[in-house]
Amino acid sequence: MSGLIDKALRALLTDPVTGAPLSAIERASLAYGLAVAIAVIMAMLVLALGLGGGQ
Repeated sequence: MSGLIDKALRALLTDPVTGAPLSAIERASLAYGLAVAIAVIMAMLVLALGLGGGQ
């Protein structure tokens, strides 16, 4: 299982064209995008459940 996680992390943190490791800015961009995606998904769930619908 850890081999699969290592392979996935290596694929995520390297450039698919050149195979070079991503820079710190590119890694920060990935982390920021993940945080925004989680926030949007949580907001959609709250609205879908009617908790944010003004009730």
